[in-house]
Amino acid sequence: MASLKEQKDAYLAGVMPDLGLKVKQLKKLKADKKSKRKLAKTEYEGLSMVKAVTKFGSGDRTIVEEFYVLRDNDTAKPLPYVRDVYRYYQKSNRVTNSIVKDEGGGLLLHGPYKRYQNEALIEEGNYYAGMKDGRWEKYDAKFMLTDKTNWHRGVPQESRLTYYDSTHRKIKEIIPVEYGKVRGTYMAFHENGLLAEEGKYENGVKIGRWTEYYPINPSGRRMRRKLTQYASDQWDVAFEPYTITEWDEKGKVTYERAKEKVIQEDETEN
Repeated sequence: MASLKEQKDAYLAGVMPDLGLKVKQLKKLKADKKSKRKLAKTEYEGLSMVKAVTKFGSGDRTIVEEFYVLRDNDTAKPLPYVRDVYRYYQKSNRVTNSIVKDEGGGLLLHGPYKRYQNEALIEEGNYYAGMKDGRWEKYDAKFMLTDKTNWHRGVPQESRLTYYDSTHRKIKEIIPVEYGKVRGTYMAFHENGLLAEEGKYENGVKIGRWTEYYPINPSGRRMRRKLTQYASDQWDVAFEPYTITEWDEKGKVTYERAKEKVIQEDETEN
């Protein structure tokens, strides 16, 4: 029978190596977590970013935006078919999806975004190369959730995308879907990548003005083919859609509805 000392030595020999391994694993786990926390402040989806802040308004209407921008705009590009691309313009200190004249291309938003009004958080989400990405939420002054949407690289996550090719490089159509309903901006494309048609849906019903384009792009301009007016909302079932204007491939108007009628019917819709 082994002595007490031999039993103790055997116990330590069996336990200490495992204990040492567990300590090393614990240290590595803590180091990994620390590294991830550090990267979360400097990277999003593996791309380097830099924090920025804007502030405008006064009193209870003071708006503060906390966000990040790509450290280098060349590391990622917005998808060509995404309509709303958000940028930060340093000179005017503003975030917008519109092009600001005389301020270059702007810095693409990338990573977490938060918007505050009178110090209360009212909106938050993430961007990827200027495109909304992941879950977005809006809140009221009491931090009660008022709206939530899910995005993937600039389009609603539920949206249906179709392509001309099996490699999914030539996009044909984007059907916007939110909460199972066809809702939002619809876009169709010619096989050469140029926009073919765009307009808005409201619960599967076409609303507002829809525009069709030719598959040509002289001087970088979209050549419109047809402009059609639909009802202002889904409930106006009695509204009869009508063509406002048609153009030929040279941009010459071939048909134009009387402006008086367009104005009159637009006023009736409102």
